[in-house]
Amino acid sequence: MMQNDVVVVGGGISGLSLAFYSVDAGFKTTLLEKNDTLGGSFASAQYNGNGKKFWLELGAHTCYSSYQNLLDLVEACGITESIIPREKVPFTLLVNDKIKSIVSRLNILELLLSAPNFFKLKKDGLSVKSYYSKIVGEKNYNEVISHFFNAVPSQKTDDFPADMMFKSREKRKDMLKNYTFKGGMQSVARVIAAKSGLNIFTSQDVNSVKYENGLYVIRSASGGEYSAKTLVIATPSSIASKLLWDINPDIANHLGQLKAAEVDSVGVIVRKDTVKLKPVAAIISPNDVFFSIVSRDTVPDDNYRGFTFHFKPGLDDKTKRSRITEVLGVSFSKIEHTVSKINTVPSLGMGHHKWLEKTDMLLKGKKNLLLTGNYFGGMAIEDCVCRSKSEIARLKQG
Repeated sequence: MMQNDVVVVGGGISGLSLAFYSVDAGFKTTLLEKNDTLGGSFASAQYNGNGKKFWLELGAHTCYSSYQNLLDLVEACGITESIIPREKVPFTLLVNDKIKSIVSRLNILELLLSAPNFFKLKKDGLSVKSYYSKIVGEKNYNEVISHFFNAVPSQKTDDFPADMMFKSREKRKDMLKNYTFKGGMQSVARVIAAKSGLNIFTSQDVNSVKYENGLYVIRSASGGEYSAKTLVIATPSSIASKLLWDINPDIANHLGQLKAAEVDSVGVIVRKDTVKLKPVAAIISPNDVFFSIVSRDTVPDDNYRGFTFHFKPGLDDKTKRSRITEVLGVSFSKIEHTVSKINTVPSLGMGHHKWLEKTDMLLKGKKNLLLTGNYFGGMAIEDCVCRSKSEIARLKQG
């Protein structure tokens, strides 16, 4: 049985960032990931067509200058030079299978009459709908803006807390406002995983966690066994709940109360000359079978274009394939490569702040049990890294 100071279960950006901080703090650290690749929502599909390399994001698509903790990690890993800008191409709407600008679908008079509320209204205690419908007008919100908000976590966001949807953060003036990386977002995950002193084991689907003789004993479905003084769970809350049931039923039950949604993403790669669609950042189609189509046009390529369809759950492959070809205006035979991924994202409600307070109360005094993920302070990449940083600080404080 492999003995460690810290074992991290989950190899998304939350687990990787906490593992990075753990090694930096001098702890012997092992990270276990159930899939054969790391990154979670940092999922950059790689394609090599006739010797021409191309990547396409299947999860997170953009980083911002306000992600200061993430930037600290990037700098510590020595990959600042791999940061690249995103091209300024538009976010658009698809109405009756025709591309429309956002402005063309807004009621400008309603927008002008509602805009002063931006300076008077506070987000605290308001839902996304109750806040933003007053900022842009109810009709504008229902017919246009709400669909863009739904596209962010690929689920309906009316009842999300407004102060957790889009946070105001201090920006680094020496950094691009929005950016990605030369090899895609997953390149960050790969560099963190290569940190000296960090042990990584993939294809380790953890199915059992026990507390024996002062140590956490972690077992995977493939027979791997690991022990550690400190356990970190960096998985969706439903999985964390199951893993912790024998150790702390109160925390397990509390985590199990949080709802989540599965994002069904299908990425397609086509030759540049086969699609007539003008370059776009993303396409939102109200009341369609998908929440959004996010394009790789933000990082143009000489040979290929890529589009990731974030579908609504429960669709069969035939339906998804049909809609992809309809929107892109190509036959399926013209698509050179397809790749799919399911990501889990939390469904945050108005009671989430109280839920979070209780979470931290239940963890009080349990310095050797750490929880991180995208369901704490918010779903943004920076929120994940912030949570990991605060949890490792709690461990170090003793």
